[in-house]
Amino acid sequence: MFLILLAALGGGMISTALLLPYGVLTAVMGAPLTASLCAAAAGAVIMLRRGNDWGADAAFDEATDDQTDAMVKMLRDIAAKGREIDADAKRPARDSKAA
Repeated sequence: MFLILLAALGGGMISTALLLPYGVLTAVMGAPLTASLCAAAAGAVIMLRRGNDWGADAAFDEATDDQTDAMVKMLRDIAAKGREIDADAKRPARDSKAA
């Protein structure tokens, strides 16, 4: 992703420099188009370099799925405790006899 961003920025700057002799408006209007084309080309190159793995997540692992499930369970437990504490805090206070 970082390489695609660099390609877009570089392409936009280079096209601006090349189109500047034809006018500022032309350079400003041409820069986003050229930047987008450079980003698309960089994405295509990255996709082709990955080969057949570009459509599948090569880094997926079953252990990662188990860790995610454990983390979601932990977060749900924390949220349930927070709701219990929040419900206790909203109870009306008893009138004090000392006052």
